[in-house]
Amino acid sequence: MDNQNDKSRETQTSTEEPKTILGALLDLGSSWASHGLNAGKLTLESSARMLDKTAKAVEGFARDFEKNRKPV
Repeated sequence: MDNQNDKSRETQTSTEEPKTILGALLDLGSSWASHGLNAGKLTLESSARMLDKTAKAVEGFARDFEKNRKPV
């Protein structure tokens, strides 16, 4: 009887272990995906701010150019 209980526990443990490992891997993958998406968001926001500053600088150059332009 004891032998059957040991086999039952062994089977239960061996089927639970892969589920536990798989669950841990899925959690880890989800965490990395979340981190990557957040990093991408921050990078895009930073790029947008830099592009806005660049556009304003170009606009200023264009205004100065038009002001200083002499008619031909």
